[in-house]
Amino acid sequence: MNRTLLLILCDFLLLNLLALSRWDTVEPEAARQPPVPAVAANAAATSEDLVASMRTALEEERAAREKLSEQMRSETASRDAAVRTLDSRRQELEAGLQQARQSAQELAVRLTNTLSQAAQQAAQLQQQAAATQQQLAQTGARLAEIEKARESLSENVKLSEAERRKLTEALAAEREAARRQQQALVAIENDKREAERRASELASAVKVADAERTLLRENVSELKQQVTRVQLEKDRIQAQTAALATGVNQLAAKSEELKQEIRDNTPTSANLLFQDFLSNRVDVVIGGTSSGLFSTGPREKASATVLISDGVKTSALLHVNESPYSLSIPGFGLDQPTARVQVRGGILTSGAAAFLRADPRGMVVPVDPASAQKAGVRIYQLAKNPFKFPDALIVSRGGRYFGEVEFRLDPRTPGYVRMKTKVFSRLFGEFSPSSGDLVVSRSGEILGLMVNSEYCVVLSDVQPAAGGALDPSMTKAAVGKKLEEFRAMVDRLPPGLQ
Repeated sequence: MNRTLLLILCDFLLLNLLALSRWDTVEPEAARQPPVPAVAANAAATSEDLVASMRTALEEERAAREKLSEQMRSETASRDAAVRTLDSRRQELEAGLQQARQSAQELAVRLTNTLSQAAQQAAQLQQQAAATQQQLAQTGARLAEIEKARESLSENVKLSEAERRKLTEALAAEREAARRQQQALVAIENDKREAERRASELASAVKVADAERTLLRENVSELKQQVTRVQLEKDRIQAQTAALATGVNQLAAKSEELKQEIRDNTPTSANLLFQDFLSNRVDVVIGGTSSGLFSTGPREKASATVLISDGVKTSALLHVNESPYSLSIPGFGLDQPTARVQVRGGILTSGAAAFLRADPRGMVVPVDPASAQKAGVRIYQLAKNPFKFPDALIVSRGGRYFGEVEFRLDPRTPGYVRMKTKVFSRLFGEFSPSSGDLVVSRSGEILGLMVNSEYCVVLSDVQPAAGGALDPSMTKAAVGKKLEEFRAMVDRLPPGLQ
């Protein structure tokens, strides 16, 4: 039961009790023994104490009621404040709910648009997948045609070998016949000399036997005609022999051409190409003099690479990131720039490095080809037909690992090929291509150099850029100016090539 209601009921009962009580009448008491006055005095005192107690209880009740009223007013005010707070909170929640509904509607619209775009992208991806499948089918057909052509070439080589053997046997037979005819000619020469001897004998006896001499002259004339015929036959046989020898030589040359064509059209194993790269590495050291506030000293950076040739010049190829320099604005160079190429502890050449004309991020150091051949280092030729095979070998800087990668031409970036962006397998783990990696064609020739992680510059020559040579007499400021110029040249390239 509520405490307030209980107090109200107690007050009501107490007031009724006070109102109905007759304080002026006293019930007759039983007869007692005197003294009576003493008993009356005690009764009056007891009634007064009870009235005082009731009054005190009423005062306390009144004070408690006032306190309870004050508490009820305070609780009512608190409840009104709480109601107002709840109304304000309800209004905020209604506003938030309205915003949430608007956000949900906007999100639904955006989701609808996103689903529509995703459907369009899925349709485009399906079209691209169909196109890729068609390209794969065309590539398979081309591979089948190449395989048929290779088999046809093999058959032609076999037929050529058989024809060459037949021609060799025929030439041997002709030579044997010529030898026999030569022996017959020697016999005829002997007969001729014998006939001349007999003619001289007949001439000495001409007076004795004129008729016999005439006969001998006729015989001599016939013998001369026979000798002439033999000589003509000999010349004809010699001409035939020379023609047969020329045919055999032409057949041998054609056979070598067919073998070379088969070798050019057959891709080399990636393991063999990488092994060949490891066997022919050279060390390129690019350096200069670094001057500072407190000290001055040499500064060098070494990297492993190979020698390349365009048929005119032979050079060591490397990326600018493998040197102490960096194409930047402002450019920071070195005093007295130097470069040297060394192999197995010996120096092949020392001089000046230069930036490539095809792309200034590539650097070359000229090398004497005679010194390279003397050191037993292979000189790689630039690829004459770099797009013969659809894939190539990428060798990381220094030759730590390698991988096979497909590439394709991009009409927006002539002179460059775009490598397929994927992770390449190597001996331990996987790697992605990066700037400075060397790209080797499957024919064993150098295709180019990775200028960034996606594009490779296709090298057709090793000509340096105009003013791109770093002369040892140059100062730090001059080298820095060149680095700034080449940085500006790279910044003018399409975004994908930068």
